[in-house]
Amino acid sequence: MRLDQALQQRGLVASRSAASRLIQAGAVSVDGKPATKASLEVFEQSSIELSPSPETEFVSRAGAKLAGVFKARPELDAKGYWVDFGQSTGGFTDCLLRQGAERVLGFDVGHEQLSPKLREDSRVCCIEACNLRNPWPAIRNIDHMEQSNMQTLRIIDRDGQSDEQTQLADLSSFDAQWPIAGAHGVVIDVSFIALSYVMLQAIQCIRPGGCCIALIKPQFELGADPVLRKRWFKNGLVRESIKLQGMLEDLVAPFKNMGLDFDVNKDVLASVLAGTSGNQEYFLLARRNRVKQAPLTAPSNNQRPMKNIPQPRSDP
Repeated sequence: MRLDQALQQRGLVASRSAASRLIQAGAVSVDGKPATKASLEVFEQSSIELSPSPETEFVSRAGAKLAGVFKARPELDAKGYWVDFGQSTGGFTDCLLRQGAERVLGFDVGHEQLSPKLREDSRVCCIEACNLRNPWPAIRNIDHMEQSNMQTLRIIDRDGQSDEQTQLADLSSFDAQWPIAGAHGVVIDVSFIALSYVMLQAIQCIRPGGCCIALIKPQFELGADPVLRKRWFKNGLVRESIKLQGMLEDLVAPFKNMGLDFDVNKDVLASVLAGTSGNQEYFLLARRNRVKQAPLTAPSNNQRPMKNIPQPRSDP
């Protein structure tokens, strides 16, 4: 049997592709010797061991990506109540709990993906088969006179008159422990759709001053036009780095009009781990502000290079 198949069959990895990444990283040994090829033949009696690595530290490698953010920004506080958009296996959730989060409410469009370790954790609430592109069934409105102390919240109908800047999602129907003041933060890791489809719903989960940490995956932000994708991609990798920097700036700019506060030149960080296909990914770090903004506008099509993107560190 091939080594990558054996790793998956023995439950040491979630997939053969994950096994290949571990082997390439030098984190796999067979019968006490380092393994360098996924095709290496192993037997039932063979001893297979994994060394500590970013690929194995958390329930998925996404946890190592988020850990890199907390290491780069030690001032970030993960304590409190968090929401995980695109929870999947639970890499972000795992990292948040290790960083001190008291509870994580996770949403995912899939089924039965969350790691059993996290599914059995009383601090984790997992909501499956949830399309995050849909608006929340109920929202709370923050009374303007009480924004500073969050003591008064009133329920409004979806058809009621309310500015998006003052709205909080009422997620008590999903989680009985949902705090009336909103989450301390939200993390986002979605695939196959752009962040713009879910960002408003994510912001509405956060209390004013709360944190938003969103993973930007260029391979899912560049649209589905086959002509453009042929121009931008080669063997699945984004290849026009200058235009990519401009895309990042244009991508995050509209989020300010939705109520997020950030500095585009300081708060877009390169992920310490590349995507599974090798594409460099980025994190947007932002906070929900308390100031009313201009109405939401569509992102610009102009491509402008973004300067001073922090580069990834060598360790997460």
